[in-house]
Amino acid sequence: MRGLSKTFLGELKEEGGLLHPILEYIKNDDTLMLAIRNGYINIYYRGGNLLKITAKKDNSYEPHFDEKYDLSGGRDRIQKLNLPKKITERAHIEKWISSVPCLKEIMDFSFHKHPKVEREFQQLIQRENNRSSIANETEYFITDIEFADSDIGSRIDMLAICWPAKQRKNGSNCRAALIEMKYGDGSLDGKAGLLEHLTDFDTLISTKDKYKSLIETIESQFNQLDELGLLSFNRCSNGIKVKLVANSKPDVIFILANHNPRSTKLSSILDDPKAVAYGQTQHFDLRFFVSSFAGYGLHSDCMLTLTQVRKLLKS
Repeated sequence: MRGLSKTFLGELKEEGGLLHPILEYIKNDDTLMLAIRNGYINIYYRGGNLLKITAKKDNSYEPHFDEKYDLSGGRDRIQKLNLPKKITERAHIEKWISSVPCLKEIMDFSFHKHPKVEREFQQLIQRENNRSSIANETEYFITDIEFADSDIGSRIDMLAICWPAKQRKNGSNCRAALIEMKYGDGSLDGKAGLLEHLTDFDTLISTKDKYKSLIETIESQFNQLDELGLLSFNRCSNGIKVKLVANSKPDVIFILANHNPRSTKLSSILDDPKAVAYGQTQHFDLRFFVSSFAGYGLHSDCMLTLTQVRKLLKS
């Protein structure tokens, strides 16, 4: 199960906490996203990891910016920032915060040369459904992007919970959602195509111990993000916490960005007998997101079954 210790959470949440300034900075910068990991956090920008902060045994915190983003050759720009290698006092985290605009620019240049479009859209979807002005109206909350866990043996674009608007008084009515993002028709087939993802999801969900661990992670991530004030929705006065049931059937959702309606590739893939069988599996509910007009607000009414999306493609 992924999550932060009470100490780590307190350093972020409490006004006097060592890491509190970075949380406040994220709350005031819609281009940033905080992701909760196992003993560390990732701060994403345009779907890339701008800053990793890891808790150390000596009660300090270790910050890290991936130097692969610096295309200057000798890592000159990063070195000139003279960033602290440990966070033991407020001045250290404030130095990192003051360097964020420069780090963003370094990443912008890198993404221009090496685009990561799917990841960028993942973060956009997270912002729309977690923190935007319409977040309270949507019914899915993104708890993680670019999820990878070697113990579970799985990589998933987005983890989420579905919490229907009419059931917000009861946190036990939520279910898990596992989401794959595909940008353009070139990503629909091959080794990381739709059919391969469906096979992987089926294997994961039918392996009870691994799926139980994943459910616990999603639940923990949601509740800790909520505790940090990074989710926007109307809360009930009873202070409920979200509780997911390990044997509940999750949603498996594909978000297909910028599908070419003149292409027959998607229709051909979804007509494959393997895909048809997964549309009827008892392990998960297979859904395809179709936006409400334009946008990425996720609603139950916007999730089509395999039968519905195949019919839509043929029309």
